[in-house]
Amino acid sequence: MTQRRRTAGIALVLVTALLAGTGLTGCLGGEPGGRVTVLGSWTGAEEAAFRAVLDRFEADTGIRADYQGHRDVSQVLQAGIERQRPPDVAIVPRLNDLQRYVNEEALRPLDDIVERTDPGAGPQLIRIAGKTAPDDEAQVYGVAVATHLKSVFWYAPARLAELGHPQPPKTWDELVALGSDNRVSWCLGMSSPPVSGWPGTDWIEDILLHQSGQQAYEQWTRGDLAWRSAPVRNAWRAWAELLGTAASQDTARASLFSTWVEAGAGLFASPPGCHLDHQGSFVVRSYRSLPNVAPGGFDFFPMPPIGSAETASLQEVSDDVAAMFQDTEPARKLMAYLASERAQQIWRESSGGLFFTRRGQVGTPTDPVIAKISARLGAGTLCRDASDLLPAAMATAFERAVLVYLQRPERLDALLTELDGVAAAVPDAEWMDLGCDPAAPPTERQGT
Repeated sequence: MTQRRRTAGIALVLVTALLAGTGLTGCLGGEPGGRVTVLGSWTGAEEAAFRAVLDRFEADTGIRADYQGHRDVSQVLQAGIERQRPPDVAIVPRLNDLQRYVNEEALRPLDDIVERTDPGAGPQLIRIAGKTAPDDEAQVYGVAVATHLKSVFWYAPARLAELGHPQPPKTWDELVALGSDNRVSWCLGMSSPPVSGWPGTDWIEDILLHQSGQQAYEQWTRGDLAWRSAPVRNAWRAWAELLGTAASQDTARASLFSTWVEAGAGLFASPPGCHLDHQGSFVVRSYRSLPNVAPGGFDFFPMPPIGSAETASLQEVSDDVAAMFQDTEPARKLMAYLASERAQQIWRESSGGLFFTRRGQVGTPTDPVIAKISARLGAGTLCRDASDLLPAAMATAFERAVLVYLQRPERLDALLTELDGVAAAVPDAEWMDLGCDPAAPPTERQGT
């Protein structure tokens, strides 16, 4: 699950004030080149990097881009839609929201805006069919403007070498053996109110993908594979085996009160608070912000296949997706711009290299970790974060089940039964049909 959406909710009165006070009410004109309103979840350094892109867009087109960053994008956006005053463009970190908006006919298709004008943007385009009309065909409704690599484990090479592990594990058995070393501990942080538990769902998803393969993973995200099925059950059990949950209840309970940022910082504490951190590529920004992290002080290795080498090329990713809610000329130009290589190069530079897309990296990054992330996003098969694809009620139940499982692993059967009950109650129209995609081949990855 994308880390940006794990944020506190806000009261409706604040949503209303936000919409009224910041201009997230559609393009109202009044600017020489027009005006476009943009809603996203980025704040702080991430917002600054994105604003650099919008500033260049304004300089190039004369169109003013008004951006509002708020961590609870879904609530702010839904309030705007209900009042029939949504922003022109929104960056949606949760893919299943797009399915709902398409079903409600709240989104505007992008086929003639991006697909037919910029063939190189193909790997970024997201096609969705509405599920309320019988013969609705899939159209382009989203552009993945930022992609985050998952399926990786972070570590401090010097720290593991001190414990007699100079090389990272390359197989599942080697990973289990490394975790079984009593001196080696996991960085576990599940707290992220009000939706704590998403770091744990990332674990289950990653293990299921590499243990049971692409077909089972896609069936599961579509709602066609029961939670009590062997592939899903085995993923939960493999996670417990790897963490040693049954023998380490104190560690499991402590994780419920630690955030993923706090947990990951343990890699660099003295003495180390932990040695292995399962987290997405966005964690690099957190590591870099720590005062005691030297260049080259951290690295990552990929999730190894579990029982089958055929899953080695599979990688879980999450996307931040731009969608258009108002069909105006300024909005059309911004959507095309965000999908372009020019915008992405500006974004990459303004973020210190911490920006990746499915379209690919231009040139070779000088930072070896950044270069490795880019290379992995350009190879194999990319499978979207399952929690981002699941209907909201299903994703919430999944997150809560993870928290219970860490405390009571013996309750697995009951938890899976409860999750199957939630799945059965979700309307068919709320499930998504997005499968895994091959990474963009070299011929489509400009500059490499």
